[in-house]
Amino acid sequence: CGQTPVGTATVGARTEHMTIAKVKPQASLGRVDWIEHLGDQNHLHLTVGEHRIITLADPASDLAKGDEVSIELTNPLLFDAAGERLGR
Repeated sequence: CGQTPVGTATVGARTEHMTIAKVKPQASLGRVDWIEHLGDQNHLHLTVGEHRIITLADPASDLAKGDEVSIELTNPLLFDAAGERLGR
């Protein structure tokens, strides 16, 4: 998502604003822990650093448990330490 403004304490993203793709381990940002198959959608459980993320994934995705992934954010939501939303 590029540079974040000074004072950013939290970065959030809606599912539709995340692109998750398989990458080689040396280029990875996270790892797929497991995938919960729910028919028309999948819940994708990721570990990114010390954080766990759950997001939606297309059931036709080729992601699998253990895959190393990159995560690209578009239109991230930025918040300061008090929880106030920051502009870009």
